[in-house]
Amino acid sequence: MRTRALITGLSAAGVVAAGAAAQTPADREPAEKTPDIVESSFVTADGARDLQQSIVINAPVSVLWKAFTDSAEFVRWGAPVASIDMKVGGRLEASYDASHPIGDPDNIVHRIITFIPERLIVFQNIQAPHMLPHAEAYQRTVVVMQYEPLGPARTRVTETVTGWGADPASNQLYAFFRAGNASVLEKMKQVYETKSPGGAQPAGAAP
Repeated sequence: MRTRALITGLSAAGVVAAGAAAQTPADREPAEKTPDIVESSFVTADGARDLQQSIVINAPVSVLWKAFTDSAEFVRWGAPVASIDMKVGGRLEASYDASHPIGDPDNIVHRIITFIPERLIVFQNIQAPHMLPHAEAYQRTVVVMQYEPLGPARTRVTETVTGWGADPASNQLYAFFRAGNASVLEKMKQVYETKSPGGAQPAGAAP
């Protein structure tokens, strides 16, 4: 089975994500494959688990925001098929199978709950690929993507998948998305910090 988290995530995102729900190996990524991930997961007062991971990327927040909210830009780094309607109640749809057109019943679809430009996106999965086991456990969670500018060309991106239960299905998917979301965040960093020939600055970096 191949399913990536995005978009999040882009699950997390989803991705997208994020995110952020998506397609990559289900087993947990070795730590050496996601060396830049900081995990700060926690348990809330009601006993629910929140899967929280962050990464610092040497790129402006405006560039990384567009990476997760612009369809063409998301295709560049996230998935070969994507459509993002960035509005409250909008949809983020993606597929890691290039033969799946937008609208395919096996695509990943998230509903955008709310957002704050260049700071926050909150979404929830409403359609998952058929090969994702126990998708209903994932659809009970809510994904929060946060963007924290650390300078003109440096940003912390944090993905939190909130509301995980303690049942066996949730435990299985929690481990799956823990690996998948970390992999997606690392991919974002690799793409947006890639230098062009001649030692140019990372894509989108301020001069």
